[in-house]
Amino acid sequence: MKLLSSIKDIPDLQRDNVHIRDEEELLEKINKMIEDGHSKLQIVTDFDHTLTRHKMDNGKIVLTSFGLFRECPSIPQYYKDEDNRLASKYKPIEADPKMSVEEKTQHMIDWYTAAHAILKGVKFPRHELMDSAKKIVECFREGVADMIKWCEVQQVPVLVFSAGLGESVVAALTAANFLLPHVKVVSNFLAMDEDDYIVGIKGEVIHTYNKNETAIKNTEYYGMVEQRCNVILMGDNIGDAGMAEGMEHCSVIIKIGFLGHHESNLNNYLNKFDIVLVNEPSVDVVNALLKFLL
Repeated sequence: MKLLSSIKDIPDLQRDNVHIRDEEELLEKINKMIEDGHSKLQIVTDFDHTLTRHKMDNGKIVLTSFGLFRECPSIPQYYKDEDNRLASKYKPIEADPKMSVEEKTQHMIDWYTAAHAILKGVKFPRHELMDSAKKIVECFREGVADMIKWCEVQQVPVLVFSAGLGESVVAALTAANFLLPHVKVVSNFLAMDEDDYIVGIKGEVIHTYNKNETAIKNTEYYGMVEQRCNVILMGDNIGDAGMAEGMEHCSVIIKIGFLGHHESNLNNYLNKFDIVLVNEPSVDVVNALLKFLL
């Protein structure tokens, strides 16, 4: 076990698009994880625009989990129209660099409540969703497959914690062969009747600003990580930085934020994340850290 003497020992952290809030604090966190090894580690990650890219090299914006659902041919136009209206109203609020998290939270609750309400009565397009999911496989960030494989070999649990649509997240992970036994998904899953018509969302709605330990305390995943005190956390939204809050047993959390646009938000992100990656297509920084955790 060799501890690092400097952040400069990790070349991937020296890239121009890598921003670090506090190098000394980050170095301490990395060295503590190296000391503890992989047996004390867990990974908690968002899905939309975190495991997947924000946009492709040709400029095309990558679909979200709700976007995958919308792409299914049988989804009625009235749903798409109302979904577009809600997105045009609330997305600017979600990305507003000047609005506080407290101000945004009620707006996000309103958005998710309305978005879920318009799902009611729609027939779930089970097979179509899998076809849509296959199209997103190429949109995962470079290196995600290596990260998932490393975690499989080292038996490190991975929580995909999404405020999106759970069925779409599962479909995309399945299509990419990433939904392995050590990978668990906590998200908004649909409640359906016997004919596959959507009647609502199961349990409490998960939105951008309430993704934390309270949502997983009674899940299979929690039992897998009770003895794992170190977390590598990945997200693309400021709210994602709180995904490990409430994990009383966790002593070290390295928070990595992916900022794909709205660079005016950089300082806000650095207030919440240890590392912020701007317009980064890969998870190379995460994989670079994992190489030290033997």
